[in-house]
Amino acid sequence: VISSMRVQDSLEAGVSFYMAELRRLKAIVDRADARQPGEPLLLYLLDEILQGTNTAERQIAARHIIRHLIDRGAIGAVSTHDLTLADAPELRPAAQMVYFTEHFTRSAAGPTMTFDYRLRPGLAISTNALKLMEIIGLPIKDADAARADGAPLHPAKPGS
Repeated sequence: VISSMRVQDSLEAGVSFYMAELRRLKAIVDRADARQPGEPLLLYLLDEILQGTNTAERQIAARHIIRHLIDRGAIGAVSTHDLTLADAPELRPAAQMVYFTEHFTRSAAGPTMTFDYRLRPGLAISTNALKLMEIIGLPIKDADAARADGAPLHPAKPGS
């Protein structure tokens, strides 16, 4: 089992967050490449892969890395809030998309968000980033109205 979770930058060592991510991913790819026939499969866990770079390059790079791991026979789990990456056509045949559902409750202490941690098939059908901003007091007046005025949850696919 090898993971890319809780990656950290280091001002002291001069390592950016993105470079720390790349080094961790390189170790995972190297392990997958080194696996010999008959050895146990590599299990990888990737949390928010390549979050230290821009959206366009992250999507390209992440698809290539994940496809490479799949082609090497590795199995794993990838968590992402990037819905375009989650629904990448070249990963779809080897992927099973699942999501959690969040629940917001109000109490005397204020609103809270909880998960039931039940895996549901498919892409997420709700978002929570704007609602969480509202809950902790960041400048967004009405998360529900802002969401309605914003981009669709699932971006349109090219050609549709």
